[in-house]
Amino acid sequence: MKKTAQDELLRLQEAIVGLRERIDRLEREILTGDRALQQAIKARGMQIHCDNPEDKLLFTAEASPEERTTLYHLLRHYSFRLLLRDAIKKKDAFREEDLVRYCSLEVARHYIVALRDLKLVEDLGTGVFRLVQRSLSSFGPTLEWFVAQMFQREFASPAIYGVRFKETSSGGDYDVIARWEGKLVYVEIKSSPPRGIERSEIRSFFARLTDLLPDIAFFFVDTHLRMLDKIVPMFQEAIEEQDGQRRDDLFPVRRVADELFHINHHLYIVNTKKDAVDNVNRCLIDFLAYNRAELLPLIPPGRR
Repeated sequence: MKKTAQDELLRLQEAIVGLRERIDRLEREILTGDRALQQAIKARGMQIHCDNPEDKLLFTAEASPEERTTLYHLLRHYSFRLLLRDAIKKKDAFREEDLVRYCSLEVARHYIVALRDLKLVEDLGTGVFRLVQRSLSSFGPTLEWFVAQMFQREFASPAIYGVRFKETSSGGDYDVIARWEGKLVYVEIKSSPPRGIERSEIRSFFARLTDLLPDIAFFFVDTHLRMLDKIVPMFQEAIEEQDGQRRDDLFPVRRVADELFHINHHLYIVNTKKDAVDNVNRCLIDFLAYNRAELLPLIPPGRR
């Protein structure tokens, strides 16, 4: 039976649909479901119960890739993240002037327009706005999504967020887990300023490190405030608590640069002053420089 042009067109359309589905699967595999990441977790005897929860995010599961990309680039701005925290607190009704604690009215107006264009904020009229996701109670999960996206987009690393494991001694969520340069990376994320972080949270962080055994770990605090005043001393105290004696000689807390600190070039304490992506990148470079001993004599001091 002779094929008509319409039959050929239908065949091509079906082939295109099939190709799109395969591309979508490959993208998910590369960005969020990388087998090597899953294998690294399984090698540590851990089983994922759930991850990547979208029901607690600023956007819904129906958000398009383009909308997610736009939101990611907005979230790179510290002022936008601060504005979102205030918007979530006042989620049922707020005005532009309610969101100017950390930015000008002009900047707040720009961000609200962007949020409205993304269908994340709706205009109630007479200058009043509200979040579309009014069940949202915390900025934390969206910040975790942002950091996971950072690893995917900036460092070509598969990453998952909001991870819960079955039967771990430490319990709780593992905020972001990524696989970078063949290494397992764990990121504990705090959206509170340093004054809101307690010693018990540092201890819980160490407990999760013991369970997961990552190659690189980050204690990531989304603030422009100093880490040296409260966070670094709490880490020093937590290290001493590990075996009841001072371990400053084996596990000193040292500065990488500015308010970025490391413990033996494996555990990093970072804030987001200047730029969150750049700060994480500087720590990753520090890890590479100090953990490739055979190349150290050839690496200029400024890159270590």
